[in-house]
Amino acid sequence: MGKRCAKSSCLGQSKVSLSSLAFLAAGASRCIRLGPVKRRPAMAPQVLSLLLVVLVLACANLRPVSFVAPGGTNVPLAVGSRSSSSLHFKPVTSGTSCSPAAVLLGLTSLVAAQCRRGRPHGSRHVQCRATVAQWNKRVKRIEGGRAVFDVTLLKPLGLTPKNFPNRPGVGIAKIKEGGNTEFWNKKVLLEDVPGMFVLEGDEVVGVNDTICEGKDLETVSKLVKESPGDTVTLKLVRNYLTGPVKIVWKPSLKMGTYKRGALLRACEETLGANVRYSCEDGWCSSCWHAEDNYMTVYRICKMDVPEKWDNVMPFVLLSALEVKNTKGVLCKNLMQADGVKPPRQDGKLG
Repeated sequence: MGKRCAKSSCLGQSKVSLSSLAFLAAGASRCIRLGPVKRRPAMAPQVLSLLLVVLVLACANLRPVSFVAPGGTNVPLAVGSRSSSSLHFKPVTSGTSCSPAAVLLGLTSLVAAQCRRGRPHGSRHVQCRATVAQWNKRVKRIEGGRAVFDVTLLKPLGLTPKNFPNRPGVGIAKIKEGGNTEFWNKKVLLEDVPGMFVLEGDEVVGVNDTICEGKDLETVSKLVKESPGDTVTLKLVRNYLTGPVKIVWKPSLKMGTYKRGALLRACEETLGANVRYSCEDGWCSSCWHAEDNYMTVYRICKMDVPEKWDNVMPFVLLSALEVKNTKGVLCKNLMQADGVKPPRQDGKLG
């Protein structure tokens, strides 16, 4: 009778352990899926190693388990404990102990916490998007189709200023890759940090508290170099009706600056945003993207950067899958940006 009871207890522990193991495996796989693509290879070995440890505990040693703390005292493993340093597992012969199920649940908590800590801040990129109203609040619009705003950047700025060729003043000619300006732009455009992004073509009209509108490059550069501290606040003016447009592709998170009227396919191919093309007339829907705020569809292979885009906002294009995952709608059910209706089955439009 005693043997039968012991066997029954062992089977009960086995069932609990295996169910807990399944729960841990599901949670771990979910953590791997939620992480960005570039981080998955780094995270997967850690999770799989923990799964292997749990498998050994569940299948090879069903007796109660305790661990020896660094001081040599047996201490029960608390469910959800975050401590994982200097732990030595051993079968319990006497003293305080806990079941394999508790060990498995504790390891589950450790895996979940590790995945949360390992997930980079950028994992929320595809979820955070400022609205039209929020972008409008970040600038002050003035006459002549212009918008004024301030940007505080770390030194060195990581941009190239130049004199305008046909009028007085200094503008942003280039944003250097890997520089502090590009870093700030990514924070604003990809992580939704409050503030305005810098765009090629912006005019520098102030450095800190000094107005320099219409000044030459030598004067503006001197103000920047002589400014105290580790940061510089630039007052910029942007032609929001005629200037270039900042395009952001999601979920690839590629971004670049392009002229109005440029073919979107050419823009995408220079960045490598991984858009698929499967037809010649644009109606197969493979390349369809929806603009984030107005939710109108652009056929990337046929359509251009819009001429009337308000470049105070970035032109954010979401893939069809991204639209489905984040908006819960299908691209085929949205209106085409140019107003053209897909062809009917008989080949006619409308």
